[in-house]
Formats: sequence, C-alpha cells, structure tokens
Amino acid sequence: MLPRFAAAFLALALLGCGSDPDDKTDTASEVSNDALEADLAADSTPEEVQSCTPEMSYCDGAEAHSCVDGKWVDQTCGAKTFCNFGECWESRLNFPSDAAHHNNIIEWWYYTGHVSDGQRNFGFELALFQQDLEDLLGKPVPPKDRFGYMCHVALLDKDKGEHSYTQGIATKITDWSDDPIVMHILNCHVELSGDGNDHIVGTIPEGEEKKGLPGQWKFDLEVSPTKPVVHHGANGVIPMAEAGDSYYYSYTRLEAAGQIVTPEGEFQVEGQAWMDHQWGDFQTMHFKGWDWWSMQFEDGWEIMLFLFRDWDDVVVEKAGTLVDPDGNIIPLDGLNGFEITSLRTWASTETDGVYPLDWDITIEELDWDLKVRTGLDAQEMPNPAKNYWEGAVTITGTRGEVEVEGLGYVELTGYASDMMAPK
Repeated sequence: MLPRFAAAFLALALLGCGSDPDDKTDTASEVSNDALEADLAADSTPEEVQSCTPEMSYCDGAEAHSCVDGKWVDQTCGAKTFCNFGECWESRLNFPSDAAHHNNIIEWWYYTGHVSDGQRNFGFELALFQQDLEDLLGKPVPPKDRFGYMCHVALLDKDKGEHSYTQGIATKITDWSDDPIVMHILNCHVELSGDGNDHIVGTIPEGEEKKGLPGQWKFDLEVSPTKPVVHHGANGVIPMAEAGDSYYYSYTRLEAAGQIVTPEGEFQVEGQAWMDHQWGDFQTMHFKGWDWWSMQFEDGWEIMLFLFRDWDDVVVEKAGTLVDPDGNIIPLDGLNGFEITSLRTWASTETDGVYPLDWDITIEELDWDLKVRTGLDAQEMPNPAKNYWEGAVTITGTRGEVEVEGLGYVELTGYASDMMAPK
C-alpha cells in the first residue's frame, strides 16, 4: 500500500510545482483527488469495493471469506474447524496434538510417494502400526505391554522393475515421544511436526530384504505440504460399517526431497508424497479386507477412495474425498459415490493371494472417468498378521472434457490367507 500512496503524493507534488502560485483553481486538487481515489480502490480488498457471488468464496489458510447476500463475510476458523470453500467446517480433529499417537485399539501412519533424480524413478512406502494387544488377544495385558507395533518399509525401482521390502513386529519401543513427536520402530523412523513438515527414514538393512535381494535399500526424505490437511468424511471421521468409526486425515500433496540408497549407489531425489494417519476403536477383523486408492493429478487435484468387503466378499462400505487445486474437499459418501472395475488379476508367488489389478474408475461427482494401471505386479507385502498389496500406479482419464493424468498408490487386503482370518 505504501508505494502507491507515495506515487499519488508524488503526482500531487509534481502538479503543484508546475502550476502558477497565484492560480487559485482546484484543477490540481481535483486531479490529485482522482488519483488518490483510484489508488485507494486499487489497494482495497474485494470485500470493500465490490459485490460478490457465492462462487467467489475462498479460503486463505484459516481465514474464511464467504459471500452472503452479495456481501463478503470474513471469519477466522478456530480449533477443531477448518476452512472449506470459504466457510468454517467443524472437525473432530485437533492439531498438532492429533498427529501423535492415541490410546485406541488400532492406529497407523502411512507415507507413500514417487521421487526421481531426473533419470532414475522410485516409489516408496513407510508404514507404522500400533495395535492394542489386550483387545487383539481378548485378555488382560499389563499396561506396560499393552501395545504391539509393526514397521513396514518398501522401495520400488520403477526403471529396473524391482520391489524390495522388509517388515517386522515389536512389542517394545525405546525411541518414542510426543514432544517432539518422534517414532522409531525397527527400520522405521518418523519425526512429525504436527503440520505435515516431517522427516521419514525407511531402511532395508543388508540381509533383511524379504525377497533375498542383495545390499542395503533406504530412503531418507523431508516432506512438506503444499496444501492444507484433508479432513476425510467432512469432519475427520469416516464410518467403518459395523466396525466403528475411524479418525482419518491426509496430507494429499507433499513435496519430498532427500536421498535414495540402493545396491547401485546413492541418488539425490525429489518428487511428491502422500501421508495418511488413521486411528480409532474399530475392529479390522470385522472385514475380510479393504481396497484403497490415492491419486495425485498433474493439474492439482487429488482423490482418495476406499471400500470395505465383508467375509462374504460383499462391499458394505464405500467413501472417498475429492480435493481441488485450492485444497477444498468434496466428500463422497454412499455405495453409489463411485464405481470401480478391475480388468485382471495377479497371483502371488509368496502367498496364496490373487489380487485384482488395473482398474477403470468412474466418479459421478464432476464426471471423472479414470484408468488406473499397474507398472509392476509384484508389489505384495507378505505379512504374518495381514498380507496385503501396496503398489505404485499411473493414472490417465478425463474430468468432464478435461484430460487428466497422474500418479498414485493402491492398497489391497483380504486377498490372501493370514492370521487375521476368523478361525
């Protein structure tokens, strides 16, 4: 604002210097006043100088700017609220405290992403799980032994078509704190800021690669959000059918940068990532399995979809979230929110799992028509508790008349026998 006012006063001064001191007309004053009025209008916010329409409502961080009856209404979204389409929506999440662990039945933190050094291309996964053992075992457990933990790390060399992974179970943790939020379990190390600016390290030590691939594999990445946190289910809670409710949020657009280590050497990489955090007192054994898709599009959109299948393989719950380039969310609810068709299957050589792959997806909201394709079939994560497939995918398709493309990750559970099946 100051530079414009300075220019206006300078114009006034110049007009005064060029006039006759004895001339008492108001010509200079009129010109200068016009300049000042124009300058003030240029510096004014849209709320001050023009009427509006509801479509013009917008968010600026926690500041909500909505149009009501042709006039701007401004407010700051406080605790347990977030700005969406220019309005403050209520949420059951509270940041930064909810980034840390909770004393619920089950909880997990997931990071997936795609990075490159300009020539070599990689995908990665880091997952931490916390499970209430008393609930799982159905009998009392001493408080100090209440929780069990799992760490899963996977690294995909997209160019060579190699998927390496390791996983482990721990009953004790030694490096875990809430302030700062640090979680270190086996080969997983995560430092969370509470606002999405996190440091993640996933290591597959020599001799611990489950497929017997040689050498050490590792990623050491800093991630930072370019969009606000996404509160799934419109308020941060999604239904899990009869299993109970789940608290759930994501950072759907993270910049990622750091180092990838493979047996061939070290690579300085950058790219994009996705972070999921989910917890609650829900029972995963109520379901035979679930399918989950995360999609990041080059034009700034993201999509999360999931479905749950009961032990008769009937889909009993479907939901998702569309995220526009400005970070506004559009919740998808109900069994008719989207349709997904798998085009083929892949049979694992590690388990008895037969997984659906390559999907055509249609979403009525905004007229999405997508083709999700798998680059490498063998991206299964065999696990004694719950076998699953977690794989990088590419996406093409249309949103209305607009062509779109992007990258994503897909998770598939309940397609192989494991310990979690009912006896």
